[in-house]
Amino acid sequence: MNNKVYNTICSTIEKYNMLSAGDKVLVAVSGGADSMLLLHFMLSAAEKYNITVAAAHVEHGIRGQESIEDAEFVEHFCKEHSVEYHQLSIDAVNEAETVKLGVEEYSRRRRYEFFDSVSCSKIATAHNLSDNVETLIFRLARGTGLKGACAIPPVRGKIIRPLIELSSDEIRSFCSENHILYRTDSTNESNAYSRNYIRNIIVPELEKLNPDFERASQAFISDMNEDAAFIEKVVHTAYNEVCMDDKLSLELLCKYDIAIIKRIILKYFSDYGITLDRVHLNSVLRLIGKNGKEQISGNHFAVCDKKYLRFADFTSRENDFSFVSKVLKISEFDLKGVDFYCDCDKIIGKVRIRTRQAGDTISPAGRGCTKTLKKLFNEKKIPQEIRDSVSIAADDEGIIGVIGYCVDERVKVSSDTQNIYCLLRLPSEDLMNE
Repeated sequence: MNNKVYNTICSTIEKYNMLSAGDKVLVAVSGGADSMLLLHFMLSAAEKYNITVAAAHVEHGIRGQESIEDAEFVEHFCKEHSVEYHQLSIDAVNEAETVKLGVEEYSRRRRYEFFDSVSCSKIATAHNLSDNVETLIFRLARGTGLKGACAIPPVRGKIIRPLIELSSDEIRSFCSENHILYRTDSTNESNAYSRNYIRNIIVPELEKLNPDFERASQAFISDMNEDAAFIEKVVHTAYNEVCMDDKLSLELLCKYDIAIIKRIILKYFSDYGITLDRVHLNSVLRLIGKNGKEQISGNHFAVCDKKYLRFADFTSRENDFSFVSKVLKISEFDLKGVDFYCDCDKIIGKVRIRTRQAGDTISPAGRGCTKTLKKLFNEKKIPQEIRDSVSIAADDEGIIGVIGYCVDERVKVSSDTQNIYCLLRLPSEDLMNE
């Protein structure tokens, strides 16, 4: 194998610690020049790195007979060279429509799901320097930040990209010089696809400004990755300081620069499986220092109370009305296991358990005032997302208590109390046996 190409690939593998002795490497092979060079390299370097090599191909069902012939080409090569071979055939266009995804995104997901299903320690894909530059341009055109400017990572989990520092021209020249056969995708000439437009139109124009544009872009991407790695370390340390009890302390958060604050917030919400876009990130930032909430998506909200910023899920919760009531003599009364109690003889009519309603008020015992349940919930710091499921005890006259939080002045236990009305929550196993 050409020393320059071979050495570049080896340098990339060693720089990013891509391989370990004993690895089983699954090479993703489309049949194109990039993936065929990668497969040839892995086979030639198997002894050097003490690895075993397998191949996987996905036939997307998009280009008809041409697509089928690509699969046959890869399978034939693998049989000829005694390479373990795996293939998946899909109907990408129709399947993507069924799940309401773009064909490219659906195909990408299915590919990686398939690769992950094959037993291996590493998955090698043939992304190269030109792919990386195209990704950078595409993201810049659509709007991106530092993370997006890092483009395609050389290593992501078990996925490795040994050709990431070789250009498409270098790869094709090498294949031609060394008689490595490969398939050509006829759709590569169609500029209707964004990547093809970038490859065929945009990059050549930029090379008029700088003939070495791809290498200049590689240096930029490398710098961005170094900067991103450093910032990530700072964010990791800051996040561990700022995040407490599943909330972000605003006092500690606001000590940091806005660049770190943004990343802490992004990391915090990503831990709940939520990716904040720029619009929602700015909405969350505007919450800081205020009392309020901001919808992120559906029932998911960011909630702020001047001291803390947190995630809240306002998905409707069913109220648990599973209580049993008891009336005890004052001499029999024991607080153990009781969720609510009051003077039984001061109750008017029948007790009902319900959730809060508009206009509800309560006079908390011993406070000498009447307040809305909203104010009481604020005072008790009851999370907003569970307020509609808090159990309220009421008689024919009105609210007699908020179970677990307070009793109304009207029915409080006093020195004259003879009988105690108690509510005890039923254990879940009792409910299952009913």
